[in-house]
Amino acid sequence: MEKIIYLDNAATTKPFDEMSKIYQDCMVDFFNPSSVYDPAISIRKKIELARKSICEALHGEHGSVIFTSGATEADNLALSCFKPRQGISLAIFAGEHPAVFNKAKAFENAGAKVIYLPVGKNGTLDKVEDFVDSSVAFVSVMHVSNETGAINDIANICKSIKKISPKAIVHVDGVQAVGKIPVNLRALGVDMYTISAHKIHGPKGIGALWVKNGINVSPAVFGGGQEKGFRSGTENVAGILSLEYAIKKVTAELNQNSSIVSEYRSSLIDSLRNEGLSFDVNGEGSPYILNLTFENIRGEVLLHTLEKHKIYVATGSACSSKKPENRMLKGMGKTDSQIQGTIRISFSAYDKLDISEIATTIANEVKILQSKIKGK
Repeated sequence: MEKIIYLDNAATTKPFDEMSKIYQDCMVDFFNPSSVYDPAISIRKKIELARKSICEALHGEHGSVIFTSGATEADNLALSCFKPRQGISLAIFAGEHPAVFNKAKAFENAGAKVIYLPVGKNGTLDKVEDFVDSSVAFVSVMHVSNETGAINDIANICKSIKKISPKAIVHVDGVQAVGKIPVNLRALGVDMYTISAHKIHGPKGIGALWVKNGINVSPAVFGGGQEKGFRSGTENVAGILSLEYAIKKVTAELNQNSSIVSEYRSSLIDSLRNEGLSFDVNGEGSPYILNLTFENIRGEVLLHTLEKHKIYVATGSACSSKKPENRMLKGMGKTDSQIQGTIRISFSAYDKLDISEIATTIANEVKILQSKIKGK
């Protein structure tokens, strides 16, 4: 493959080389886990060991995981636990991923009361107690913003919600958190937690919803009763084993990986400033995401000019690329013009990057675009 500089890891990541072997092995051991002869039972045991292993990696032994086709399905499965009725409400963070936000909108359009918890200037949910009351039956708050990397204080948010509405179920989308910041499900106090494989160098098409023991989940897919009846259908064995491998690897290497990307992030900021650029850094938290706003340019145009240099960045969430509205940046007080001048750079610790080269190329292209605007 031609050399590229891939800086859109919040959208998806390059799978670990080991994924190929896992898939090849599953093509040989092709048996259906629901069958009752020994080779199939052996596959079933691997799935159950993977389920246990994932819980252990996330300190979630007091619950279990339901394997899904990805994070979007997991988020939807979680929110399906909300049963609209008179006198209760659903609360979600206004900066949520579309999988949560649009599901909440569907509830609202059907007549349910939905509370949109505001995005603070730092990109986080602040003082949740000011916006929820005892009517709240279900809350969904993302752990790490896929737009800015801002980290919500889930433990305190959960504690505040449970104090106000003890029976409320708290769901967290942890897609940008797992393997990137410490995740201890017991310490966080959450009831449900969404994870995804392809954000941590696993394959696409596999994710999971961690569910605390005692929380009732409504089946999403009916059929043969797989996944304890919550999500029927023959299991994606290769995907499940790949998800297990990816989670174990990135959680084991979390500290060293965090140091690598933290250096990338801080060096790129410093290098861009040394190049004479003026810009805003939107949100602080996860070192894996760097959201930048430049004056007098369009982020989409910059994206395509960088693409000519085989440098790939984003203007925001890949899942929102066809809808230009950016609820996160809007909530942080950015104007429409500033939002249009924003790009998102997201790193992987498994890529070797020449930050100086990247900064010089970005700076040159930004200056060219700004000069064109000034010349009009």
